[in-house]
Amino acid sequence: MSDDLDSSSSDDKDHVTNICFMAIEIDNEVLSLNDQSKLSYDELHDAFESLYDEFKKLGHKYSSLKKSYACLLVEKYALEKQACIVIDSDKVKQLEEEIRL
Repeated sequence: MSDDLDSSSSDDKDHVTNICFMAIEIDNEVLSLNDQSKLSYDELHDAFESLYDEFKKLGHKYSSLKKSYACLLVEKYALEKQACIVIDSDKVKQLEEEIRL
């Protein structure tokens, strides 16, 4: 019975030890990746300019889409108004027919 407890606690310690070693290995990998990712000023500047150009393009696209959306909303309201007029005229016709009967 005590052998089972000893082997269980030993397995737990081994498991914790393995997790610690894995964490150390991951930290070492991250550090080595950081060493490789050191970019020069020119590379960073070029990357920034590229991102800024993309930002400006997306800004123009956003403005264009916003204007299109506003136009579509106006058209939607106009169509809804026309639909109400059609529905109202149909109701008027129905009432006129009921009055005739």
